[in-house]
Amino acid sequence: MTQPMPGVRPNGLTRFSTAGLPEARRIAMWEEHNARALVGLQARTLAGGGLKATELNLNLPRLQVAQVWGNPHVVERSAREIAAHPADAVVAYFTLEGEGFFYHQDGCEILRPGEAILYDADQPFMRGFSHGLKELALKIPRSTLRELTRQSGLKRPKVFGFHGPQAERIYAGALASSLGAALSGRAGDWDELENTALELLAVTLGAPAGPAGHLAAAQAFISLQSADPQLSARRIAAAVGISERQLSRIFAEGGTSVPRAILNARLEAVRQQLLSPAASRIPLSALALQQGFASQAHFSRVYKEKFGLSPLQDRRSASD
Repeated sequence: MTQPMPGVRPNGLTRFSTAGLPEARRIAMWEEHNARALVGLQARTLAGGGLKATELNLNLPRLQVAQVWGNPHVVERSAREIAAHPADAVVAYFTLEGEGFFYHQDGCEILRPGEAILYDADQPFMRGFSHGLKELALKIPRSTLRELTRQSGLKRPKVFGFHGPQAERIYAGALASSLGAALSGRAGDWDELENTALELLAVTLGAPAGPAGHLAAAQAFISLQSADPQLSARRIAAAVGISERQLSRIFAEGGTSVPRAILNARLEAVRQQLLSPAASRIPLSALALQQGFASQAHFSRVYKEKFGLSPLQDRRSASD
């Protein structure tokens, strides 16, 4: 049932799904998988019917990452489950789609898309998703947490936002983006990805950021604000809390420049829209203008330089 994804090292990315399993066995096998791959939980569906859920898992040397999709259900980590499957870790859940509740020993949190919670995995909790869910999960062993914060656990849950231009959300958003990139298979260097994720996690927990964290946060801010024609190095530097000179140096050390990063983000955003069937009738000039390109000629030239096809050729090839 749990199979390595093609092209990825065997101890890396794996996928588990209840699709195709006997309906009466889905919950038990889902619980077995999570106890083995992430955190032991007891599950039950809402409004009857079988559990429909899929999980991608990535095991890194110091972190475990997962992306989860599921129909409406409830999961519980009880004292009995903790005793049977101790995690010796804290977990972070990043809500991507679907509102959910999180009951813990001190109360209840309602988590909406763009919000996350960090909690001690060896303290009881219950989670529910009345409209289903899509989320990222991050498991941080206590030894790793101790390296980052000199603490081995959390006294209370930490709720934080990870979407938006606010300074406190940018680093958390960069963390979610880096985890999502890893689970999509786009990560080219696993060690670099893990180091960046650890630094961003430390910032989320209150530590100062280093160069890798600043770079990831700046890239996340650029992606978020790429459609703004007034986006500049000054605004990016202010958002991540460093000087323009420091920002330029960090990008140069990464082999690029701030203007080039802005341009690439705009081109990627235009291409994503351009290839979408939902935008097939929107003129190319309008798509370019929406992403901050004032000149159609400049847009067409840099698009072809990056992707090897003109915007029109790319759109036609996608529809063939």
